[in-house]
Amino acid sequence: MDLNELKQRAIEWRKERGYVEKCGVVVFFGDELQGWANELRDPQHWQPGCIAIDEFGLCYEAVGGNAQDGASRWEPI
Repeated sequence: MDLNELKQRAIEWRKERGYVEKCGVVVFFGDELQGWANELRDPQHWQPGCIAIDEFGLCYEAVGGNAQDGASRWEPI
């Protein structure tokens, strides 16, 4: 799934659940929605390769680390 499709899914998820204008990020791993967080933080709680999309459509990828210990940081895409 490409980034534009993930952005659209994040927008739809926010609308369906009342998270429009609530800040935070919607997080995906591959094409699977993993959850929502009120801010971009704690990369170690996410597997490297997760994509976080904020309410403005800005995207970040969890990088470094490993699947067992989680990522080491978020980087803008």
